[in-house]
Amino acid sequence: MTRRPTTALALVSIALSLAAFDAAASAQGAPAGRPPAARQQQPSPIVVTPETVDLGVVAPGSTNPGRFILVNRGATPIKMLSAIPNCKCTAITPVEGKVIEAGGTFELSASLAAPRVPGDKEAVVFLTFEGAPPAQAKIKGEVRLPILATPPFVDALREVVNGTVTLKSVDGKPFTILRSGGAAPAFIGFDPAKDAPRAEYTVAWSLAGRAATDMPLWWFVWTDREDCDVIPLRVRDEATGSRHDMDRFKRFWIVKESLVMAGRGSVGAPHKGEIELEHYNPPKKGAVENPAWREAKSVRSLNADVEVRLVGRRDAGADGTMLEVEFTAKRAGPIEGLLEIETATGKGTVPFAFFAGG
Repeated sequence: MTRRPTTALALVSIALSLAAFDAAASAQGAPAGRPPAARQQQPSPIVVTPETVDLGVVAPGSTNPGRFILVNRGATPIKMLSAIPNCKCTAITPVEGKVIEAGGTFELSASLAAPRVPGDKEAVVFLTFEGAPPAQAKIKGEVRLPILATPPFVDALREVVNGTVTLKSVDGKPFTILRSGGAAPAFIGFDPAKDAPRAEYTVAWSLAGRAATDMPLWWFVWTDREDCDVIPLRVRDEATGSRHDMDRFKRFWIVKESLVMAGRGSVGAPHKGEIELEHYNPPKKGAVENPAWREAKSVRSLNADVEVRLVGRRDAGADGTMLEVEFTAKRAGPIEGLLEIETATGKGTVPFAFFAGG
């Protein structure tokens, strides 16, 4: 019968194994008692200054320039191969074929196009070189409205159907909330019939009873301030994430930001607006399988309070198309709803917000 080794024999075996390991490590120039250290990577001769351009607070829909300096601290010239942003919101200086001499510098200009909805925005530019490791340059900013919403979204995840949001003017001036979620605002601790306008409110929201197919993408809060007539709050729900709008895979396009902020107009007067469509084909890594996705046929409002029609189209880069539309309001005040867009590859809807003056 085979017996297990005694404790003493086991200890001897372990000691012999460690001794053999130490001998091998010493032969390779590594300190005894631990594995050989990984070879340290040589630092890149290219230094990006600053690593991140922080634009601070930026206005919705604005274009904001930034500047980076690339320094070659090496002893030989280095050729730049590419500079590719991870976001279509970023425009950059052409760099292909540019050479940074030893000890020299190169100025990389970049601009960040801010979305029309509040929140943090960051983009990364990936830089590649001939004879040097890749590098990154980051540019970021905080898109801020004159009225801040806390939180800046409606959090309806994990079966939550009720909550509150606080709205506060940045300049401290009083304002009035006209509508919230398509209805009269449900104030907490404020009675508009008795209390004077304030600079800060807490408003309740509720999505109780909404079916998944009827869950809105956005919750709009309307105010009497012309510089901030509407605050769009993204609805976070299982039905508004990746499960929303599954037809996008068949028609090969989506609406940029999933929202159309149409601005302000007057009742009865055509008001020009734009809707940007982006090519969409993640399963094929963006490959264009059906060029007809750009061929716009119509745009119409599903809200009878405003008429919307397509008046033009133009290309917006290699994988975008801009639809030129006109909004004509039939009544005054806040108007929100859905736009139906049709191209040669299919139909889709997108929420919109439009304010019409009397």
